[in-house]
Amino acid sequence: MRISQIFLSAIAIVSFFCPNVFASEGGYSNYIPGFYGDLALAVAPDDGLAMRNDIYYYGAEASDSIRSGTVQTDVDISLNFDYLTFLYKPGIELLGGQYAFGATLVYGKMDLDATLDIGPASFGISDKHTGIGDLTLAPAIIYWNKGNYHWAWMNYIVTPTGDYDEDEIANTSLNYWTFETDFALTYLNLDKGQDYSVVIGYGYNTENDDTDYQSGDEVHIDFVINQFLSESFAIGLHGFYYKQIGADSGDGAVLGDFKAEAAGFGPAIQWIPKRYGGKVALIAKWLHETHAENRLEGDHVFLSVAMSF
Repeated sequence: MRISQIFLSAIAIVSFFCPNVFASEGGYSNYIPGFYGDLALAVAPDDGLAMRNDIYYYGAEASDSIRSGTVQTDVDISLNFDYLTFLYKPGIELLGGQYAFGATLVYGKMDLDATLDIGPASFGISDKHTGIGDLTLAPAIIYWNKGNYHWAWMNYIVTPTGDYDEDEIANTSLNYWTFETDFALTYLNLDKGQDYSVVIGYGYNTENDDTDYQSGDEVHIDFVINQFLSESFAIGLHGFYYKQIGADSGDGAVLGDFKAEAAGFGPAIQWIPKRYGGKVALIAKWLHETHAENRLEGDHVFLSVAMSF
């Protein structure tokens, strides 16, 4: 048996007594808070090609102790990913709305350090991996609007195409499919510089065939409140609420039907330089998780540029 497998077995035993540490496989999932946009989430882009690049960092820690501190677990994880998204709107009307489709390419790095202390004995493991992440497809996005109100129906498929090795702890792929359907609503008042948006989503996860672990279904609500201080500069408050409504299952889910929950919020700034005619936007935001149950708890940071052609 590999040392990593021994360590994971020990973690599983301790987590049985500390059920607030993890749910979903690895303590996180294909849902990324803040990934659904920053400005007017349900507003249709212009016809043609749009591109967005997100430099994303996530850092989280989890620790617990049981039996008067004689058993202690500590996990420290960081993700550094680059998401390159292409969206194409061909000018086709579908179901009374404007149709678009797209895809997101991923490349990044995962670092993980963990220790397990049982009395005087200590077990530790450190692993890192840099490689391709899972490709996300958006086969159908449809936009509608009436006056200041805009709404959209969005479909995403996360494909297990990234780097994954079941014998390693750190991977840039989760090795399972996620099928997600979202509904977005935006109120956009250009005269007052107001941009209020909300996204409600549902995700279904398939089983990881290598580990026989199936993470439960998920729902999430993401919100965006932006106020433009000028024609080109806005400040915002962004946040999310996440809930795992389906139980983890499969032969690999030895810890039972854990269900995760998390919430967080934070500031955002957006700058749309006038010299580019509104076709380029620069965004920075930070979402701090204020609550997490059966899930890693940390901070999501985005530095992004979006442009249309």
